[in-house]
Amino acid sequence: MIPPLTNQYLNLTKNSSLAVAVAFPDLFQVSRVSINQTGQAVPIIALVMLTYLAMSLIISLVMNTLNSRLKWEMR
Repeated sequence: MIPPLTNQYLNLTKNSSLAVAVAFPDLFQVSRVSINQTGQAVPIIALVMLTYLAMSLIISLVMNTLNSRLKWEMR
């Protein structure tokens, strides 16, 4: 049950980020202003991408740890 649940959590994270980009553009207004003021879009976009990567990796790590602990308890 844990691996499908992990997939659902990761999908929820990815879909919520899509909803944030569509439904709440004011959250990205800070990055837009920073890009316009500094002219350096790549570091700011990379920071946003790394944030989502970190969230996905943390969710995967927690769920894999939970999965391995439950495996040992089931034996």
